[in-house]
Amino acid sequence: MAEIMSALRMAVQGLLDRRGTPRHSRVWLAVSGGLDSMALLEAADGLPWDFGVLHVDHGLHPQAAEILAFVRERTAQKGWPFEGHAVQGLATSTERKSMGLEAAARAARYRWMAEAAGPKGVVLTAHHADDQRETRLLHLLRGSRTEALAAMSPWQLQWGFALGRPFLDIDKSMLKAALEQAKTPWREDPTNAAPDFLRNRIRGELIPLLDSIRPGWANGLERMGAIATEWRQHTEALHSTLADDPMALPLTAVQQAPSALHLLGVWGAAFGFGPTQAAALCALAAPETEVGRHHASASHVVIRERHALVVHPLSVAQDRSPRNWDPTLDPANGSMDTPDGTLTWHISMATGHRAPDPGDLTADVALNALTMPLQLRTWTDGDRMAPLGMTGHQLISDILTQRKVAAAERDGQWVLEDAAGQIVWLVGHRISRLAALPPSTTVAGEQPLLHLRWTPLK
Repeated sequence: MAEIMSALRMAVQGLLDRRGTPRHSRVWLAVSGGLDSMALLEAADGLPWDFGVLHVDHGLHPQAAEILAFVRERTAQKGWPFEGHAVQGLATSTERKSMGLEAAARAARYRWMAEAAGPKGVVLTAHHADDQRETRLLHLLRGSRTEALAAMSPWQLQWGFALGRPFLDIDKSMLKAALEQAKTPWREDPTNAAPDFLRNRIRGELIPLLDSIRPGWANGLERMGAIATEWRQHTEALHSTLADDPMALPLTAVQQAPSALHLLGVWGAAFGFGPTQAAALCALAAPETEVGRHHASASHVVIRERHALVVHPLSVAQDRSPRNWDPTLDPANGSMDTPDGTLTWHISMATGHRAPDPGDLTADVALNALTMPLQLRTWTDGDRMAPLGMTGHQLISDILTQRKVAAAERDGQWVLEDAAGQIVWLVGHRISRLAALPPSTTVAGEQPLLHLRWTPLK
């Protein structure tokens, strides 16, 4: 017994020492009351740190109160501080419906531990080698990204505190032997045997089947995990050298990557794209994909540009419906807001002595050439206009291409159209020659002039 428990203590001490956790500082133990966590509780006893116990009741079985009392009593026997927490409404929560019960329970558990331990806190869990094998199989069945086969790491900072796992190289059978020899009791969580949890079925059905088919199969899975870790590190190093803009991924980098699918999976993960969406990002990066094609996650959209994939946050839905008005009903001035900018206008009288308007963000049009009311709307495929300085008509899409408007910005381009269907102004770009004032040498007397100004939102 002494030798087995000594090995467990060495695993705990070694993990804390390798991280440089100061002796006699507070270290929390996550203790559910089950075999694994009770082995952690016993292994920590006598080590030179100030241990405390965190216990979470997920509210999923009727024995929760009895297990809570058991863990509290064992903690008190060691003279350690104890913090307990009961998760409310987990089974009917939004997270449970969107993530699944196991993932929702884990998220709720670690959120509370982050509060209890604090941002510089250290928490140890009793995850062991058997858990590691189950986790790798889960990732295989779910089709996770390749690097997920590395499974759990000894230290993790994802939840806002230092989460340590000293038993990852130790089989559960060794933990059980240590507790049995020490005559230390534990309390099994009845949900660990429930067949409606995938991990439980892997533990109770798949792993025994694999053991019977090919003994030692887990060693090969572990080697795959080590390869996956190296692959991930290589891809992250490549990604870090690409460019200063993390929101853009050059297409040349995708083409040169050992695995475009893996690179796009790593890059897209930061913007909410899961492993099943990496193939869609690969399609966007394909040479034959046209500019402007896009693919969205719940929080971001990736747009194919000429030389890169560019990611943008999904903005809150905004009103881009057409705006109709008659400027002659308010001859002095007026303004109109859109999600992409503000249009202002006023009317004056033009004479034969005037300078042409040179700006892209302003336009002077002959009021008498317009049929009221006017409409400000976003452009659509097939829209055409007669640009000033050119003969014939031209597609709005071609003008935007000539003006080098990025595909990500095209949805926010507006046109001004009169009631006769004439596009008067591609806002911020080109004015129609059919509505422009004639040259000053041909102007006889005064005629009304509509001055327009566009102020884009940056």
